[in-house]
Amino acid sequence: MRNILLLNASPRPKGTSARLAGMAQEYLALRGHHAQVWHLYAHLSRPDKLLEAVRQADALIICGPCYINTYPADTVAFLEMLAERPELLHGQELYGIIQGGMPYPHTHDCGLRLLELFGASCRVAYKGGFVMGMGAILDGKPVSTLPNGKKVLRQLERFFGHVDKGEAAPASVYEAAQFRLPGVVWRLMAWRMNRSIDKELRGRGIDPRQPSPYLRPPLQLPPDRRDA
Repeated sequence: MRNILLLNASPRPKGTSARLAGMAQEYLALRGHHAQVWHLYAHLSRPDKLLEAVRQADALIICGPCYINTYPADTVAFLEMLAERPELLHGQELYGIIQGGMPYPHTHDCGLRLLELFGASCRVAYKGGFVMGMGAILDGKPVSTLPNGKKVLRQLERFFGHVDKGEAAPASVYEAAQFRLPGVVWRLMAWRMNRSIDKELRGRGIDPRQPSPYLRPPLQLPPDRRDA
């Protein structure tokens, strides 16, 4: 039996990330492990109990959404907090589950690279993870409601099996769960989504064709500095 800490790294206590963490907890508890789900955002202001739970854990599973190329910023801050307290880390196994709206894993698996780097520098044994696309569609509902729900459930169970045995989970486990469609279908879906966004912007009095406020013109150097 191992003491396994499952961290819901989403701000939502009942969203898709929490559901995935709960699925892992149920699977591991049935196999004799002490598995408990902790909600990161409930402990941000007073993290002492969570930090002590990390110290006592044999394995950590960080389960959260992919925001901008990785887990939420508060998850990164929590990892930095752990890095500053090396006495809490003693070779625990580290796994990640990350989910996002896009259907393919390569837009979300950068979060697993973050955990891999953390493990390499902080005396933690990173052992892989699971990437799930279309998490935004679920919105906390059962995984079986996804178009590829049966495939995802099958591959999730394989991933949980690796965690159960303390094994490394290869990327091929989550890659096999990817929802595959012809490229022309994705282009059609993207066109419809952009059209819907433009319609909503117009409804709010915003011209979707206006220049992006985030784009700035290139910096113009004075003539006497161009050759410096």
